[in-house]
Amino acid sequence: MKRRVLFAFLPRRCAFCGRVTPADIPVCGACRAALPRVGDPRCPKCGRGTGCCTCRSAARYYDSLVAPYYYEGVVRKGLHRFKFRHVPDNAAPFAQAMAETVRSCYPDLGFDWIVPVPMTERARKERGYDQARLLADALSAALGIPCVPALVKCYETGKQHGLNAWMRKGNLAGVFDVPDRDALSGKRVLLTDDVSTSGETLNECAKMLWLCGAESVRCVTLAVTKYKKKDQK
Repeated sequence: MKRRVLFAFLPRRCAFCGRVTPADIPVCGACRAALPRVGDPRCPKCGRGTGCCTCRSAARYYDSLVAPYYYEGVVRKGLHRFKFRHVPDNAAPFAQAMAETVRSCYPDLGFDWIVPVPMTERARKERGYDQARLLADALSAALGIPCVPALVKCYETGKQHGLNAWMRKGNLAGVFDVPDRDALSGKRVLLTDDVSTSGETLNECAKMLWLCGAESVRCVTLAVTKYKKKDQK
């Protein structure tokens, strides 16, 4: 009865489109049918299905990247609501999809830490929350792996979107740091973020984790973009 009364005043809404859904259903039927899922086989470097991969096995500091969805359609809409329209509760259903992908793609791997890609304190205050940290905390609860904010972002950078590959690399050089390097030694890390475009943000974070002693770094995001011609420059 309490749940029904609460639902009457604060109805659950679809995590992707925002439509009202039954109390125990986080994703409406229309969005569930339209989810752009990443299929197998997957490229371990960019996280896309091999039919969409153009990375040509580019060298990465992380061991692999997986994601349940492509960043388009209802997933793009849902992430925009999550990040820019102040819907932090969507972290839980998004993290469930990420957890299912981790169990499927990394079934025999044990992780010591879940580490989110960090924001600057200034950016967090402007948004009101850190969406990557919320996803990491929810993923931690789903998988039973501690979430440890091992990385910090030292200063704000320009947006990665719209930059070519070389500019993206330079835009992130020296941005991230690991304050407690001794604690990271030998850790098997699951690095998380909301979306991967070129993979450069994850790669720069993985580089710092590896340089500071991590045994392995594997990545999971909610979504990966599909390459466009301009991304290949």
